[in-house]
Amino acid sequence: MSAGIDEIASAIRAARQAKALTQKELGLRVGLPQSHISKIEKGAVDLQLSSLVEIARALDLELKLVPRKALAAVEGAVRAHGTTVETSRALNLLNDQAQLAERIKISFPEISQTEAFHNAIRNIPKLQFDAPQLKALDEALRPAKRLKSLIDAQGNAAKLAKQLSEATSSLRHFRNIQMHTPLVETGRQLPSYRLEDNDE
Repeated sequence: MSAGIDEIASAIRAARQAKALTQKELGLRVGLPQSHISKIEKGAVDLQLSSLVEIARALDLELKLVPRKALAAVEGAVRAHGTTVETSRALNLLNDQAQLAERIKISFPEISQTEAFHNAIRNIPKLQFDAPQLKALDEALRPAKRLKSLIDAQGNAAKLAKQLSEATSSLRHFRNIQMHTPLVETGRQLPSYRLEDNDE
């Protein structure tokens, strides 16, 4: 799969998830079966332009050909709007973890820590992601990624509960840092004394 197709597939999947649509619901809007939407989101089909336009519009997106010289400015505007490739990839990572949490809930209903882990995941997609934040999220998800190996190895509930607590703590720490960092940067870019100096 080429990088361009990968980016489009990730963007479609993230936009659908942001709209809280299932693949079946998106398929109904554009006249395609759920299985085809799934293949599109995996980059496994050669997507026709007409289908891409229909899918984009169903997700409140528009397709435009942009002059290469203007690409940086357009990407900057899109980044400010929060619809970036990094955000798409972050949402994919978090969606995978949410599915894992559901699997744990079904397989180990006695473990109470699963709900807190699920809530920690749910709180993060509200953030906008750039490349450094995506890398930080990947680091924060390291404890969560160990959960799958514990389940696959049929680890005991006590080990799984302990790992869930560690994964939840890591995600909460990540979210707290990301929620406070933009405020600090904004303050640096536009200090209050500068506002007073210019207010004549």
